Formats: sequence, C-alpha cells, structure tokens
Amino acid sequence: MKTTYVWLPVVIVSSFIAGTLVPIGRAQQTLKKPPKYVEVNYMKAAPGHENEYMKLEQEQWKPIHAERIKQGKVRSRYFFEVRFPSGTESKYDFVTVNTFDQFGQMENPYGDFDQLIRKVHPGMNLDDFGSRTNKARDLVRSEVWELIDQIE
Repeated sequence: MKTTYVWLPVVIVSSFIAGTLVPIGRAQQTLKKPPKYVEVNYMKAAPGHENEYMKLEQEQWKPIHAERIKQGKVRSRYFFEVRFPSGTESKYDFVTVNTFDQFGQMENPYGDFDQLIRKVHPGMNLDDFGSRTNKARDLVRSEVWELIDQIE
C-alpha cells in the first residue's frame, strides 16, 4: 500500500509537466482565420459626457455586442479611447471596431434590435436607450476595411 502513495506525487508532477508542453496559444491563433472585414466607427462624446458615454458603452452596449457575437452576427467588438492626438480640435475621442467574416453580416446588423434589447436588457425602454446613446455621443464617421493580405 505504501508504494502506491510514493508513486502518486510522481504521477501528478509528471502529468503537470506533460500538460505544460502542449503548445496551445500560438498554434490555435495561427489556425484561426482573421476576420475579413473590419468596421471602424469614430465617435465624439458630448462635451462633459465622456464618462457617461464610456459607462453606456460598457454597461449597456457591451452585453448587446456579446449577444451578437454569441449569435454569430459579428466576430468581435472593441472599444478604444483615443489618447493622442488630443485638444479642442480633435474630431473624435473614441473608436469602436467590429469585425466580420462575411460582408453580408454588415448589411443589416441591428435588424432584430427590438428582440435583442428585450433579451439582453429586459424591461428597458428602447426609445430611452436610443436617446441616451444619441445624447452621449455623435458618430463622426464610419469606415469598412477589407483584409487583402497578411503575414504572421
């Protein structure tokens, strides 16, 4: 019986070491195809409402985009704050980036928005949500980029 207890730590340590040798991170990244399309939205927060806009993006919009990703309607979503350049003449101070695998995913991205908002934020007033968003920021411009080539 005592020999069983002697081998048990050896088996546990050996299993741990063997598990660390499996290359997961980089190997999985190279196997996954990058998104074909990138939508870049340049946002200007209403003066004095920058924190309100960030809170709106993180607490209200983020769960909506997470559900869209879960449903396969968008590949990923990013929210950036622009640090430089800065100043009173800067045209935008936030950027959102959505990535897609197919162009068709961008054609009507919020076609089922009523259902989506009810699922993610039950009981939320859709008009109130829209007016809070419009009050917090302006969409300065939107661009769509298509991946042509890559090197890794």
